[in-house]
Amino acid sequence: MPATSLNIGGGALAAALLLAAGCTVPPPPPLRTPPPPAPADTNADAGVASPLPAAWWTAFGDPELTRLVGLAQAENRDLAQAAARLDAARARAKIAGADAALQVTGSADAARQRTSERTAVQTGHNYASQVGGALGFSYEVDLWGRIKAARAAAEKEVVLTAAERAAAEVSLLAEVARQHLTRLALRRERAVVDEQIARFAETERLQAVRVDSGFATELDLQRTRVERASAEGEREQLRQREQACSYALALLCGQAAGAASGRDAPPVAIAVPTVPRTLPLALLEARPDVAARRAAWEAAAQRVRVAHADRLPTLRLTGAFGYASQYPDDLLNWQSRLWSLTAGLTAPLLDGGRLRANLDLARAQLREAAASYESSVLTAYREVADALNALEALGFFARHLHPP
Repeated sequence: MPATSLNIGGGALAAALLLAAGCTVPPPPPLRTPPPPAPADTNADAGVASPLPAAWWTAFGDPELTRLVGLAQAENRDLAQAAARLDAARARAKIAGADAALQVTGSADAARQRTSERTAVQTGHNYASQVGGALGFSYEVDLWGRIKAARAAAEKEVVLTAAERAAAEVSLLAEVARQHLTRLALRRERAVVDEQIARFAETERLQAVRVDSGFATELDLQRTRVERASAEGEREQLRQREQACSYALALLCGQAAGAASGRDAPPVAIAVPTVPRTLPLALLEARPDVAARRAAWEAAAQRVRVAHADRLPTLRLTGAFGYASQYPDDLLNWQSRLWSLTAGLTAPLLDGGRLRANLDLARAQLREAAASYESSVLTAYREVADALNALEALGFFARHLHPP
């Protein structure tokens, strides 16, 4: 895909930071099937480097936000589950890779037996002993690339799980920032309402004096009291919404409600980060959610190869080498050695159509994964367009509300 860019012509706000911060996972190798085409209104841009640091939340200059982000990264339970799934995917990749290695087993045995003296055939002694030890091995020759494809699919599953964990972390930190900034905005709004209530109280006091002096009516006084009561109700609603944000932050940070609500400090001045006017469209391919769907597509392609190879003959080599003797003193004698070597070729003949159905299933899953990847790319395009549209609108209001 050629590197292209989208123009940003508006204010610099948190939405652009979150958008660019999600583009930090290195893109996977290209697919054989080209991704969906870029929108027609984009311009070429050779740069693909992320314009924002990985720790994008530090650009706001808010120590409390940095503290909450660190707490969420360490304590969030959903993120811990994603990390455990990543470890499980790595373990499965090791299991899949073990099938391509030589399998060696060791065995040792000792036996003592007595034969009956009343049997029809009686030769030698009634008691016999045997001791022995051997190494057995087996190896499957990967004639059709089945083991290699299974290992590649497992490795792609690791990439998929890692990208999903990265996407979960980006979403988590974005939600932490959103809840924290919303709480700060509500706190500032509540401070403004408190000032209004104070002014209403002073106005009410003056109106009471005017009513006593005959310069105002009781209706004027009641109107002021209604306005103050309305402002007090608005302040209570703001307090409840602020408390809800605190509870949400507690959950995101893996704490009980109220435990991680943050310090009850006065509102701080949030720095407005500088957002570049252009963002490379190639960054969309590095988004964790897009990278995850891409890895799922590639894993599904490898599973088709596995399902196809399952219908072909399998060649397996097995063998053993060891020693066996009636007497322990002769166990390591060269004449006590034993060995075997077997090459077995097996092929499915009648299976009721199971292998054919498995191949059809793998191909259907490949088509589903391809459509999912294309959908994730198109969704990324739409989210970028929505974010740019929001930035344009916010920049318009900022220019008109605070003209230079």
